[in-house]
Amino acid sequence: MASRFSVPLQALADKIKLDLETLTRKSTFDLFAKVNLRSPRDTGRFIANWNVSFGTPNVTYTDSTDIGRANREVAKALTLPLGGVTYMANGLPYAYELEKGHSNQAPRGMVEVSVIEFSDFVRKATA
Repeated sequence: MASRFSVPLQALADKIKLDLETLTRKSTFDLFAKVNLRSPRDTGRFIANWNVSFGTPNVTYTDSTDIGRANREVAKALTLPLGGVTYMANGLPYAYELEKGHSNQAPRGMVEVSVIEFSDFVRKATA
């Protein structure tokens, strides 16, 4: 499942005199961090299988339950190249069902509700 969104970041950066790289990295990091925060944590397996990558989504998965792995993946948003597409993906077979609200811990999902808030993350990055 993929959600797409577009924000004229260069125009916004020019308007407020903020470095585009800083704006992009901070807002992407905040978006991914919010998805991570909203993810169900009951066994730790789902959240431990978030992958952040550049250019191509990484949908591999493991039996890991290391919740800290998700934090390390989210942090990649601060270091990956700019000028392309950065992905956050979870390849577990039940990820789509969780996104559609089949969890008491994330009844509204994680990704779509966070993408809706992206303009808030951009605003926060410019503060």
